[in-house]
Amino acid sequence: MDLTEIFFAIVILLAGAKILGELFRKLKQPSLGGEILAGIILGPTLFGIVQISDGLELISTIAIFFVMLFIGLEMNLSEIRKTGKYALLISITSLIIPFFIGYQLSVVFGLELIESLFIGLLLSVTSVPVSAMILRELGILKTKIGTTVISVAIIDDIISLIILAIILQLHAADHASFNFEELGISIFQISVYLIGITFLAFIVYRIDNWFPKRFELFFEKAKTHEAKFGIFIVVAITLSLIADLVGLHFILGAFFAGLIFSKKILGNKESDKTYGTMSGMTFGFIAPLFFAIIGIKFSAQSLENYIPFLILLVILGIFGKTFGGFLGTKISKFSNMQGFAISALLNGRGTVGLTITAVAYALGILDIVLFSVCVLICVITTMVTPVIAKPFLKKI
Repeated sequence: MDLTEIFFAIVILLAGAKILGELFRKLKQPSLGGEILAGIILGPTLFGIVQISDGLELISTIAIFFVMLFIGLEMNLSEIRKTGKYALLISITSLIIPFFIGYQLSVVFGLELIESLFIGLLLSVTSVPVSAMILRELGILKTKIGTTVISVAIIDDIISLIILAIILQLHAADHASFNFEELGISIFQISVYLIGITFLAFIVYRIDNWFPKRFELFFEKAKTHEAKFGIFIVVAITLSLIADLVGLHFILGAFFAGLIFSKKILGNKESDKTYGTMSGMTFGFIAPLFFAIIGIKFSAQSLENYIPFLILLVILGIFGKTFGGFLGTKISKFSNMQGFAISALLNGRGTVGLTITAVAYALGILDIVLFSVCVLICVITTMVTPVIAKPFLKKI
């Protein structure tokens, strides 16, 4: 595929993704549904105008980096402190139950260990960007329910990415059988990396006490905003490379870079500018193209014999997430209606679910059939989330 063909594919995909994405937003649905649909329409499934190529695969990989970086940047760890211990409790219950359901159902349908573990993980995630958008459109982002959902989603995504790292490590090793030695090595590598990230975060967050405003003064003295943004990207790439060198996936580095280098290091003013630049670049260009490329890879024809499996995963995934979340809210002393509303709103798997699905497909954990199943799970559960939550919200 030459440069002309790559640019043609980008223009066609981006135009289709933006048009259908805006249409979905007007219908009060997440834009990612329209962006994926654009790829399905323009790709081999329907008209075949754009075909997947090495060039688009490279763009997709770069897009994954920026999407995960933005997800980390969008997370506000202070939200967790506001909601206290019950956010962690709700997160654990809402993660364990759907994970167990997804894993067991996959085993029943004859999937291998790594595939089953990934399906369980997919049913467990809650996407922070998608959740924030749904809460914003429902007008409850700044309420107690909204704050709780975002806090639980943040913890969910952090735990889910750690689980993903373990799955990727097991896949990289001999995954034909469950090996506790391999699992131990995986956990050790992940632990060392996370300890390093935690130490870096400690230095970043404590240095402001040791040398007040030094970071902010440094960024204020930088002559251009582009230079500041460039420094941020360099740091993110460095952490991604370190993650890759120790045997983990680069998305962990991108995610934690966004998580650590926020307002504390950049200051409120520069953080807002960086966030604005990242948001415009990610949702104006990178994310729509990424989701459209996922649509190209999607194969509706391959799902013919997997419809019962897909339906069960969607239904039981929503049930497991909602029941698990509700169990956590009851232990945390929320009312029944508040509990049902919070737990229903945790079903938006969207951006994070699709990103880890793309990673799993690229690494060979998923074949085209399971990839297509996972894409539909993410899209369907994200679209029905506001629908199942509204009746409970109206009663509160």
